[in-house]
Amino acid sequence: MNKTLKKILLILAVLIALFLIIFFLARSNITGGVITGGTIKATTYSITKAVCDDTNYCEDYEIQCNGEEIVSMAPTGFAIQNSDSWTDPRTPEQINKLCG
Repeated sequence: MNKTLKKILLILAVLIALFLIIFFLARSNITGGVITGGTIKATTYSITKAVCDDTNYCEDYEIQCNGEEIVSMAPTGFAIQNSDSWTDPRTPEQINKLCG
């Protein structure tokens, strides 16, 4: 009877643990935005972008954005020197758009 009681208690403990895990996961609202009053507000996010100069030296930057506003811009340490004949395949809009 002692072994049977231990098995029942172990099964009961596992079921309670599963219930609590499912309960707390179901209550968490994991979203990409903060929901307030039925609308989603802009959140901060980061992107990386190559910024090139007139000598075709391109350096990668991490850009922190809040909606369409730049919060910060920091070099990642990655860079490349392209040849003089290289042309950036991105459109001017893609090159100039940082956030948003």
